[in-house]
Amino acid sequence: MTSIQHKIVSFVLFNALWLSAVSGRENYIVLSGVLLALQFFYSIAVARVSWTLILRLFAVGLLLEAIVISLGVIDFAGGYFPLWLVMLWLGFSSMAPVALDWLAPKPLIAVLLGAVSGPLSYVAGIKLNAATVDSMPIVIACYAAVWGLMMAYFVFSISPKKEQGV
Repeated sequence: MTSIQHKIVSFVLFNALWLSAVSGRENYIVLSGVLLALQFFYSIAVARVSWTLILRLFAVGLLLEAIVISLGVIDFAGGYFPLWLVMLWLGFSSMAPVALDWLAPKPLIAVLLGAVSGPLSYVAGIKLNAATVDSMPIVIACYAAVWGLMMAYFVFSISPKKEQGV
């Protein structure tokens, strides 16, 4: 497969996972689990992504999410930190090094893309009743910051200098 084909497969798998996890939550947890497993193993086995990179991205994502939850900005359906949300973070962490690696030499674009697309994903999830919020502007501002930081960390983590130990 070509690099573009890997990107498409990974992107489609993650978006199927997102839809299953957000719209179905606990009702579709098995389907979400299967999609997550496919995403994770595709990234590692086929696209040759390091599992340690995936786990580092996952840990940072969970930390950033936990901060927003702890601040009371958002309440997710299914509890404080529902399994479907954890699955989404692992899915994103598996997808990003494959589908979004082209952003590595473009850190400003990566941060801006994260600051715009991240909050949009949460707004869509809120519209699907996956979470409740008191203030949509605060949610958008918080997740713009979270996803800007996440994408900055992502770019730093996959930069060629980082991989070469420089």
